[in-house]
Amino acid sequence: MIEIVGNNGQIKSVKIYPFSAMEGWDIQRKFFDFASTTDKAARLAYIMEVLAYAKVIVGENELPLKTSALIDNHLENWQNIQTVFEAVLLFNDIDPKTHAEKPSYWAAAGAEMAVSFIAEATKLMGPAFKIVAEANQE
Repeated sequence: MIEIVGNNGQIKSVKIYPFSAMEGWDIQRKFFDFASTTDKAARLAYIMEVLAYAKVIVGENELPLKTSALIDNHLENWQNIQTVFEAVLLFNDIDPKTHAEKPSYWAAAGAEMAVSFIAEATKLMGPAFKIVAEANQE
């Protein structure tokens, strides 16, 4: 549980929940896209997806942050949104300051590109090799 301070100075408690295994895998992979895009709609969709794992405590009730209206009403400002967003990620072992910098991710991406390139090049060169082989047999 974390605490945030509302615009009127009121302290609010926010409960953070874990991602399920499959959702966590997807969310951590999407973080790379989030960190590198300037597409406002894509960024907003990811923020909403992550904030859905937080609930504001109001009396005896826990209100899930699943809509823009709930987020605006209960988090009130961008600093609180950032605090809760980062808290959800950190709670789920995604460090927003370093997650996109993992060299193993980029190395794997480069390897995947190389394998894909070689496979496509082979497909294109195969017919050419066949023509050359047939010409040599004549």
